[in-house]
Amino acid sequence: MEGYNFDFSFVRSGTPLVTLSAIGIAFNAGSRSLLGYPEQVEIGFDEKAMAIGVRPHADNSSNPSYEFETRVKDEWVRISMRDFMRFLSQRSGIDFVDRAMQFIPEYDEDSNTLVVIVDREHIKTKNRT
Repeated sequence: MEGYNFDFSFVRSGTPLVTLSAIGIAFNAGSRSLLGYPEQVEIGFDEKAMAIGVRPHADNSSNPSYEFETRVKDEWVRISMRDFMRFLSQRSGIDFVDRAMQFIPEYDEDSNTLVVIVDREHIKTKNRT
């Protein structure tokens, strides 16, 4: 079985999910695993693509960073950003401010970035509002 690098704890961690809510953004164990459990992350936004990018913070980076793995509680990491969440809800037309919604992120291996596309297609719930 050459060419494979199985992570046998991945399935147990659950499908990678990112929850957007009025309070901020939250990452489950699966999404944290994709990022490699970094101590700090950088969070970017591509308004044209309606995408949030999250990647580990590099020591030589001048970008703002957020504490990550030190904030784990019940297997989730939550980062508060109320103003941005209201802005994002308005721009996307998806009301995750009144009701939190989970999104299935994509992972870009080349840039080591977890990408959350904020559109109805990437919402985990069956009732896509």
